[in-house]
Amino acid sequence: MQVNQSPNARRAAVADEVVDIEASNSPQRGSRSLAASRRLVAATVAGALSATALFAFAFNSRSTDMDASSESLNAEIAVPAAAASAAELGFADRSQEVSRSAVRSNLTEAVADENAKERTAALGASAETAAAEEWKSSTAVRDQLMDEDMKLVAAQSEKLRKEAEEAARLLAEAKKAAEEAAAAKAAAAKASASGSGSSKSADVAVSAQDVENLTTKGGSMPVKENYRMGAGFGARGSWSRYHTGQDFPAPTGTPIYAAASGVVLSSSAGGWAGVNVVIQHNNGGSTLYAHMSRKNVSPGATVKAGQLIGYVGNTGRSFGSHLHFEYYEPGVTPGDVYNASNPMSFLRSLGVR
Repeated sequence: MQVNQSPNARRAAVADEVVDIEASNSPQRGSRSLAASRRLVAATVAGALSATALFAFAFNSRSTDMDASSESLNAEIAVPAAAASAAELGFADRSQEVSRSAVRSNLTEAVADENAKERTAALGASAETAAAEEWKSSTAVRDQLMDEDMKLVAAQSEKLRKEAEEAARLLAEAKKAAEEAAAAKAAAAKASASGSGSSKSADVAVSAQDVENLTTKGGSMPVKENYRMGAGFGARGSWSRYHTGQDFPAPTGTPIYAAASGVVLSSSAGGWAGVNVVIQHNNGGSTLYAHMSRKNVSPGATVKAGQLIGYVGNTGRSFGSHLHFEYYEPGVTPGDVYNASNPMSFLRSLGVR
């Protein structure tokens, strides 16, 4: 078992060992020289050991200081000065700066809104001016075109008047034939019941189909599906002067039906109506169906209420696919638009709602 010794004891032991080694390897000298040599060696060894101990102490102290300094340095390096400054600014009181920014933002938005309003007002004024000028020029052009159409209608009026008279005669004959046929049927039934034989049949000048068509009661909507109610009679807008009928916007090809029984007349010569059909009715009035894509009846044909007469289109002076439906009182030439009457009132008189 070894026992720890103090530094001085270790130095003395080492010195004795050195002296013993030197004494055993060197020739014998005088006692005085030997004693001096021992003291010199002991002093040298003691100095070396002291220097070693001092160096070790200094080294240990330096290591401790370096460790502390290193920890402090590492701590400073871990948080750079710029980052620390940013963190301080981040946690600093910025309420005044934020408030100023909000005020600037609000002012900017207010100025932008005001500028936008001014631009919108300027554009609106320009648009209104342009629209007014366009309206004036367009209205003048439409009025001129309609006046030319009215000249064509006036030139056609005599022809349509004669057709209307013939239609009225045909209607009267159909009515008379229907009455005679009913009377003959009643007489035949009476004769058959009494056993007196058959009665004379009525002399009918028109066909049974014409009689059926012309004596059918009631009325029909001119469009029955895929439509909506458009501009009405008397409305003012993009039309020349005012709207002279009832519009039924509907897809091209939508079926169009006769509003009531009657005789087909020649189509109106007015270019505004495009492909159109005119029908003279039992009451002496007539209806006009304008802007058709095509028609499937001809002048002189008889029709009954609800019979197919054509299809919706966009012909003539039309701004979209629709039926333009007009009604003319007895004595008014069909196509003389500024003497037309409300067609919806005519439909209501027929029981159509």
